[in-house]
Amino acid sequence: MLWFLRTLFSPRITPMNVVWLRKKVLLQNLAYLQWLQPQAAIFPVLKSNAYGHGLKHVVQMLAKTEVPYIAVDSYPEYVVVKKHSSLPILLLGETLLENYKKFDHKKVTFCVYNLWTIRHLWRLGKVTKIHLFFNTGMNREGIQEDELSGCMKELQSHPNLVVEWVLSHFFDADALSDNTLTDQIQCFKRMYYKVLDSWFTPKRRHIGNSAAMFKINDDFFNAYRPWIALYWYTPLRPEDPFYKQTNNLFPVLSITSRVMSLQTIWPWSWVSYHHEYRPSDKEIVATVPFGYAEWLSRNASGTLFIKHRKTFFRQVGSICMNLSTYVVDSSVHIGDEVEIISDNPRAKNSLPTLAEQSGTIVYETLVKLDRGIRREIL
Repeated sequence: MLWFLRTLFSPRITPMNVVWLRKKVLLQNLAYLQWLQPQAAIFPVLKSNAYGHGLKHVVQMLAKTEVPYIAVDSYPEYVVVKKHSSLPILLLGETLLENYKKFDHKKVTFCVYNLWTIRHLWRLGKVTKIHLFFNTGMNREGIQEDELSGCMKELQSHPNLVVEWVLSHFFDADALSDNTLTDQIQCFKRMYYKVLDSWFTPKRRHIGNSAAMFKINDDFFNAYRPWIALYWYTPLRPEDPFYKQTNNLFPVLSITSRVMSLQTIWPWSWVSYHHEYRPSDKEIVATVPFGYAEWLSRNASGTLFIKHRKTFFRQVGSICMNLSTYVVDSSVHIGDEVEIISDNPRAKNSLPTLAEQSGTIVYETLVKLDRGIRREIL
């Protein structure tokens, strides 16, 4: 009865734009990453709305896996994971000290970056699991090597704080040379052994991100944090000797929209803002409700393609806030579905192509995908 009333008064509207998520592919990618590092625990990083894929939906797809942690960056992300999964949560990001009391300390583990946070968590009086974050060269945040002894001395007097794991983050794992990785690994190990000298025994050691999962062959590291590789997108360049290993990953995401308008454009007429496109022949222009507010960069105007059935059509004119225009043929009709982004990595309308034409990287392109677009799990 309740379901019927909800359907009656809150009907499910068919959206014009949809982000499609392939659960089977996501789990295959996770299994492959685990195969790369069989000795290690793997926990997915779902920060920034799961890299644009949709935090709630990716959590639901991972809910029945046995990963030791779902890693997020903030309190709002923690709330979403806690609501939709029983998996433990690792908070990667820092927060204001007064916010720590709002977390369920039985559900979440905190990455700790400084002495002030250690002291504050101690004062809360709750048993709290922490991962100590070492600054091994990124120099954005974290405990520096010369500060570590003081932090360990402080922790020795705070038995409610459990040093579960230690971690750091590579700053150049996607580089062709491994010199910086070697330097950071050596620093990490020195700091780790200082922790052992203080009579703490963290059971896991994790520094590896997506790129490092393909490059590191060291059993010392028994946990990894795949970020963008979970969704297929590789941080490695084609000339990298490890690049071929990424061929076993596949895109999770695709995006579709609908044709909302068809205009017959006569020779030497204009299309879109500032008259940036002017055809020399009679053309049909289709308008799609997908613009830069949804995702497409205005800088990519005139360079992109959409796919209708088996045919690609070129985008023309300026990409608008909520609209974009394409030269099509008579096979296209109002209401037809078109593919904005393909799950075929080699297609003309792949996400890496969009990032390249937008003058940025895949990371930035992904996280700017409008959160309001409906996500659907396949």
